[in-house]
Amino acid sequence: MILNNKELKILAEFTNSYNSKHYGRAIASKLKMNQKTVSNILNSLEKQHIIKFKHEGKNKYYFLNKLNPATKEVIKLAEINKRIILFEKHKKLNQLLLEIEDRAKGIAIIFGSYANFTNNEKSDLDVFIMGSISELSDLESMYHIKINVVKSTKDKFNSNELFLQEIMNNHILLKGVEEFISLTW
Repeated sequence: MILNNKELKILAEFTNSYNSKHYGRAIASKLKMNQKTVSNILNSLEKQHIIKFKHEGKNKYYFLNKLNPATKEVIKLAEINKRIILFEKHKKLNQLLLEIEDRAKGIAIIFGSYANFTNNEKSDLDVFIMGSISELSDLESMYHIKINVVKSTKDKFNSNELFLQEIMNNHILLKGVEEFISLTW
């Protein structure tokens, strides 16, 4: 199965929460895509058993088919594609992001304004680390950007916690894609 950019964009909507349900029209509106195109892609993904649907009234809601092992692999691709988009949109920060990735031990997640692409020149870079990370102050002065690091451990990870739900809804995985998906699946 080869996925195109439109399919990856649509699948990225399912990365906000692997348990979420999505209405096709809402996806089309949010992504500013033709509703028929979105419908065709969702139907194709359903035929490939990547997603399932459920009728609620007149509406058809789509959700991930977690019983299909291929679904997890496809979601990994969608998560990696989000990372690629981050690197493409913030070319000046590529080296900084790679440095953060190298210094992190465990899972590294970008969240906040950089994750939803609403950042400006005064925005801080918000990083969630599930594990440990070495000092970043040298990177802050080198790249002239404030880096806010929030640390946690897998033992303390509780996806029901409000802050972690916010990260789940708006994140870009910098490091530990497979580990994060397994932890939150």
